[in-house]
Amino acid sequence: MFIKLFSHFQQLYESFNPSYFIIAVVAFSQGVQHLADLSINFMLKDDFGLSPAMMGLYLSYTTIPWIVKPFWGLITDSKPLFGYRRKSYIILFSSIDALGWVALYKYGTNSLHSALLILFLIQLSTCFVNVVGEAILVEVAAKQEQKQTNFQHGASKNVSIFFGVRAFGTLISAFFSGALLHIFTKQEIFLMTAAFPAALMMISFFYTEEKVNLRALSQDDRRNNTMQCIKDFWIFFKNPLIYKPVALIFCFMMAPSSSTIMFFFYTSVLGFEPSFLGQLKFVYAFSTILGVLLYNNYLKDVPFKRIFITTTILYYFCYQSMIILVTRKNVEWKINDRFFCLGDSIMLQLVGELNIMPILVLACRMCPKNIEATMYAMLMSTINFGSTLGSQFGAIFLIALGVNQNDYSRLWLFIMITGVFILLPLPWVGVVKEHQIQKSMDKQKLAKRQQQNDFESLSVSSSNLRQEDDQQQLLSQNQQMND
Repeated sequence: MFIKLFSHFQQLYESFNPSYFIIAVVAFSQGVQHLADLSINFMLKDDFGLSPAMMGLYLSYTTIPWIVKPFWGLITDSKPLFGYRRKSYIILFSSIDALGWVALYKYGTNSLHSALLILFLIQLSTCFVNVVGEAILVEVAAKQEQKQTNFQHGASKNVSIFFGVRAFGTLISAFFSGALLHIFTKQEIFLMTAAFPAALMMISFFYTEEKVNLRALSQDDRRNNTMQCIKDFWIFFKNPLIYKPVALIFCFMMAPSSSTIMFFFYTSVLGFEPSFLGQLKFVYAFSTILGVLLYNNYLKDVPFKRIFITTTILYYFCYQSMIILVTRKNVEWKINDRFFCLGDSIMLQLVGELNIMPILVLACRMCPKNIEATMYAMLMSTINFGSTLGSQFGAIFLIALGVNQNDYSRLWLFIMITGVFILLPLPWVGVVKEHQIQKSMDKQKLAKRQQQNDFESLSVSSSNLRQEDDQQQLLSQNQQMND
């Protein structure tokens, strides 16, 4: 028994990839920074007196760096910094991230403009580090597929690691976020949050990465490298098998958001204190982890269309259940507000995670070699851009329906109308041809391998010709000397 156990751990140790550690640290740091989410919301609501619609609009502006993720991916793919494509960028932007939280601690509450500018800088830094972490994630998945190892094999398991660890970081931050607001000020929580990107910066110094010899690369080589990345990206993206699923994902994520108005409803109408809001965030994060585990263990082999259609319909009904809360029907049915919100949050987040996981796995599988960061960042930015537009549309609907912090009488109508947008992309789910995408990727891999084999055979044949020429020259010289 002990021999088998030792052999099992030995296999895990031998197959372990050190890149998983830096991937996990990047994901955890990103998740645990949600410690300041409630503080930011209360700062915008109480200190600056923003309405739900304006808060949604302003927060969406700070997420612009997540929309242009392909640009950051292109930089890290084609422009090594101090000889490294990944390591140096993590160190640089995690340090900027930490300084951003310190600046928010000192100057954030001085004016709305300074607060939004600092939040934009924090989002930019976090986004760049996220792009680098996801690039390493895709590289590891590609290498494992070539080696055909069993340890964490496949894109689904690699995606589960990144988003599971990030959710675990969110879980820890949610556990403390509400309670800390009773003990510390918002500014002090901002300062605490700076410790996590600072820790990531220090840990990144120990990450081992193959160094690029910048002196051996001419300026033309670097320029050609960037242009080649852009060219490869465009050739890959213009394939109908790629851009049609991307368009579907974009439309799905454009459903108007209700997050800001529900935050106001929870605090102003239901009177939830920060500690309970922290418990709700804890439930969100726990449900995310549960969704990742369920997908990775039981649903990863289910076809994309089947799981996407099923979870989308389930998510629609879970979303519509909020009408019971905002119309106060749960009180008539003698269901406690807190109990209802906890149960509803579990279902919404769990089904939502099962809904988004197939999209993330599909994105990871579609990424070609050498432009991992650019392609995966483009796919993720599609999700982020759709979510940003969803926040904008949500604000527009709130203004049009006259729903604000003083009037929630039409909030049920807002939820009913915006819920319809969740179902709109379903008729076009057939554009995702999963098997054809996989076949196309396999053909590209075979073509690249064939090119490498042809190049190697050409190199060997040219080397043999040189040896034959050298031998003939040597024979001729010997014959001349004998004569």
